[in-house]
Amino acid sequence: MLPHVTLVDAGYKGRIYQTHGAATPDFLRLGGAKVEGTVLAASLMLVLPRCPTVSLRRRVALEYIGAYEKMYGTKPATFGAECLRRRATADACGSGSREARQSLARPSFAPRSATRLESTRELVGTQGVYNMSPADHSGFDERGRVLITVKDGSWRLLRD
Repeated sequence: MLPHVTLVDAGYKGRIYQTHGAATPDFLRLGGAKVEGTVLAASLMLVLPRCPTVSLRRRVALEYIGAYEKMYGTKPATFGAECLRRRATADACGSGSREARQSLARPSFAPRSATRLESTRELVGTQGVYNMSPADHSGFDERGRVLITVKDGSWRLLRD
């Protein structure tokens, strides 16, 4: 956030793009008015109030957010949900797949567990729906990515 604020303080008036790494409550809190208009690609979790109420992803994400708020007394950043996605993917690979769960805890997937991961289809998570394949071990498809902006101190869909 410091480079962003420094640009604004130096008089930069253009649009500033961030990565999903800026998608935290502290970015909004600490950046204040200086981060207004920022654009980033992030998960739907940040803009759930503006998503269809019938979405299965919405229900799963709201359950996660509620549990997190109950436990920690604050809204979660999207990073915790990413860890949850890895855990859910490991569980979807089969309860006997200790190897898959361990490989998902590491930054990269272990080749031996890849075959089981590649069979994961339509796994609904807090941030989207996942479909794994030999070419895609992330599985995160377009249903979980949106362009958001900061407007009036909160996350909004860019198209709002």
